Amino acid sequence: MTDAGLLTYLVYLFYGMAFFAMGVAITSRDTSASSLEIGRFLWIFALFAYSHALHEWSDLYLILAYPKTLLPPLPIFWGKILLVFVSFGLLFAFGWCVLRKVLPRLRILLSVLPLLCLAAWLGSMVFIDWTQAPSFRGVVDFRLRNFIGFPAAVLTAWGFWAYAYTVRGISAKGARSFTGAGCAVAVYGILTGFVPSGSSLPLINIPVELMRGLTAFVVLHFLMRALQTFDVARNLKIEDSLARFAQSEKLNALGRMAFGIAHEINTPLTNISLGVELLKQEVGNDERLSKRFEGIERNLDRASKIAGELLHFSSNRDVELTPTDLNEVIESTLHLLGTRSDSYSIETRLNPIPEIRGIPWKLEEVFLNLLINAMDALPEGGSVIISTRAEPGRVVAEVCDSGTGISTEHVSRVFDPFFTTKEIGKGTGLGLTICYGIMEMHSGSIELESTPGQGTCARLVFPREESDEPYPDRR
Repeated sequence: MTDAGLLTYLVYLFYGMAFFAMGVAITSRDTSASSLEIGRFLWIFALFAYSHALHEWSDLYLILAYPKTLLPPLPIFWGKILLVFVSFGLLFAFGWCVLRKVLPRLRILLSVLPLLCLAAWLGSMVFIDWTQAPSFRGVVDFRLRNFIGFPAAVLTAWGFWAYAYTVRGISAKGARSFTGAGCAVAVYGILTGFVPSGSSLPLINIPVELMRGLTAFVVLHFLMRALQTFDVARNLKIEDSLARFAQSEKLNALGRMAFGIAHEINTPLTNISLGVELLKQEVGNDERLSKRFEGIERNLDRASKIAGELLHFSSNRDVELTPTDLNEVIESTLHLLGTRSDSYSIETRLNPIPEIRGIPWKLEEVFLNLLINAMDALPEGGSVIISTRAEPGRVVAEVCDSGTGISTEHVSRVFDPFFTTKEIGKGTGLGLTICYGIMEMHSGSIELESTPGQGTCARLVFPREESDEPYPDRR
């Protein structure tokens, strides 16, 4: 193989590897726990990356199998054209979907754009001299890149730029990365859409395939940085959930306090009302005292209404419990943790269990708090085991860690509001109180067993319907 042939081989090899790495970077990223809308369409870009890598490697095969003095058979040529069309079609679809979501006002234009590009490409084919076998093949490929490849790259670049604007509030770094990816895709669109394959760029005399490959690696660089935005969004979602959980529990704690105050007020109010009635009977029809009694009764009535409002505030609102798969709740909570759990060994032992009646997002609060507490008590590499099982009349879930444990004098206080064994600023003391309140809401219970230096095990017990068929304990 000549030096030029070796260079061509390496260019196409790494050219394809860049796109293959893009596909791997996307498909290996878990975006299910993130609220970023672009995650719904990234699989299309991944398919483009895989198909384009296959296209570049097929070009490498054709170069090696059919030197310039030979032409590949027509079926192979048209198969290559089909692969190029599918690849650029997927890129077009990705940019089209992102723009329709981010810029809905462009939907009418975006609805007709695919048809216009396809019509322009097919129309350009009319002017090809099909009798010139060596030349028409290059023209067909180049026209496909002109009217499908370049518009697809422009749409995708525009989609990245528009989406970058929407994520600035989440991550400025992520927004810059999406912008960089858009710029690199735009440059790639120009190189692939207007510079024929096999030619060199003017002035700098560099093969266009080499520049396309370098641009593909730039796209890969920015895309991998942009994908980190999903981790940022997931962490923000967790923080928001924890803040919402803490606020909910504060209100719950205030409600319980109000309930106790209301009951404490009602008892003396009742006694005072009875005493006033007896005094009125003993005094008789004394007009001067009657007015005083009326004033006392008005204030008693006002105090009674205040106590009633406190009771109304403290009473639990009606909540709808729906059939819930506890195993699915645990799986969704693990997705919510995202990369935060990568430094620990989390094992699930989820046995078949009947559904319980519950509120899935509330139960996620419980498991999220328990898992975060467990990870806070563990060194890197520590283990957490999450298990479920069915027992007669109840469903049990356990979260056990091998951490530092809780001292005996503290175990009885861990469910008290604002009690925490963590350092100042690292815990609110509401986590287990939240869990306790939610388990009460589900007519269940939470039990904690801990041995200092050996770990802690939190056991959640839920009632099950009497009509449920018995499930064996499969520990």
